[in-house]
Amino acid sequence: MDKRILERAIRDLQVLSQISAVPLMHRSHPYLPDIARDTSEHLKLILAKGSSTDSGHNFYLQVTVNSILRKAAQSSEILFLSCRAHNGEVVAARRNLTKLSLIFSHILAELKALFPGGNYQGNTYQISKIDASLFWNGTFGKKCLVQWNDFRAGLGSVHPVGSGPLEVALRSTIDVTCNDHVSVFEFDIFTRLFQPWNTLLQNWMLLAVTHPGYMAFQTYGEVKVHLQCHIQKPGSYIFRLSCTHLGQWAIGYVTSKGEILQTIPHNKPLYVALLEGEKEGLYLYPNGLSSNPDLTELSNPSRSPKVLVTQEQWDLYSDMGSSFELCKICIDNEKNVRIKPCGHLLCDQCLSAWQKSDGHTCPFCRCEIQGKENVRVQSQPEPEESPVSNDSSNSLSCNQTFKEEDDWIRHRPLPPPPPNSSPTASPPSWSPLVSANSSNFAMAHSRPPLPQRGTLQASDLINGQSETPVALSGRRPKVPLRIRREKHRSYPISNNTNEN
Repeated sequence: MDKRILERAIRDLQVLSQISAVPLMHRSHPYLPDIARDTSEHLKLILAKGSSTDSGHNFYLQVTVNSILRKAAQSSEILFLSCRAHNGEVVAARRNLTKLSLIFSHILAELKALFPGGNYQGNTYQISKIDASLFWNGTFGKKCLVQWNDFRAGLGSVHPVGSGPLEVALRSTIDVTCNDHVSVFEFDIFTRLFQPWNTLLQNWMLLAVTHPGYMAFQTYGEVKVHLQCHIQKPGSYIFRLSCTHLGQWAIGYVTSKGEILQTIPHNKPLYVALLEGEKEGLYLYPNGLSSNPDLTELSNPSRSPKVLVTQEQWDLYSDMGSSFELCKICIDNEKNVRIKPCGHLLCDQCLSAWQKSDGHTCPFCRCEIQGKENVRVQSQPEPEESPVSNDSSNSLSCNQTFKEEDDWIRHRPLPPPPPNSSPTASPPSWSPLVSANSSNFAMAHSRPPLPQRGTLQASDLINGQSETPVALSGRRPKVPLRIRREKHRSYPISNNTNEN
């Protein structure tokens, strides 16, 4: 760490601390001049203690100081341009400056946590949650800062992280200092906000991705202004990260008397506070909407929801030499992910590859992907369970939800016959599921033997080749052992037709 760079960051922060007379600045927390002054004073303390020369945390200071320099320059540019801005531009400039004020506030809190009194203690920082602490120490050791890609790879070993828009959303939630790195302090904040550890990403998905009441980068004053639009609807509420108590939530709501109050629930997860507030009639309408998300599954975590297969589905896939459990894109992995809200199933690898190619819609029905859920497919009742499951909350009917997938399987493109095939070759033993009246009847009877058929790979669908013949792979799709041995045996199948 070059001492001159640290001194330059201190000077830039001192300049920001002297802009209190600018009309864009609101005298409320986070107040940028005060935060800039406190940050510069703490950097002076670090410099005086000689902590900046310690190679153990040089990387952290290098990343943090360079981030401060960039954000100080952005703040100065916004303030300069706002002098010539029109009304609409002034509103946007004030919002951008407020967001930068929040980021500076987070940087200051992180510096104080890792450098208490100016002395470096990032290698001994204690993460609040035991499971989260064991993960960080076992994965990153004594590091107090890791690059995002390294963090994502480490977290993916215990909590699979998909790519695409969900990864971007996760990074924006964890990286509160916005420097493309994750510190041990930021990780501690994230795990406290979305506890418990065993359902960490599920909690994050329900609370910060799909919940309409979540507001990112908002201040106390902005929440009051936002809820003024719902002042005539008591029970309206929104929630945000607390500016003054990082690692805790702040909930703003409209009372029955038309007042706007904000509270910080202590010593309890957010979903518990929201469920309790819903019972008391305080938190009923997220952001003024009439539908309040169901968070009871977070209070009673269980195994992944089961997807029960009907007899028709079972017969269809058995006759095709496959099984309902197999992903119909790669035909290798079992389905373990359900797309929200359409409910179609595939494996996590194919969904990640699809989203990585900027696929924002379901590959089967083209419905917009709003999230995903881990599931387990149950074709037959498990030994310890009754043939007809009464757990309607964890069971899904396949009659209507997967109609598009059935059609996709029936009419998917087939490869041409092998170039050296003989006209007198024996007919294939595989019986196609196509009626004689179908336009595909002739093509179905000209199909090559099953060992010569190609398989549709995830890359074919991602690259838009699902409407053209796929290349021959020369291999037969894997058939689970249970199907090969028990294909012709009869089993009682659940007749549950309620879709939840």
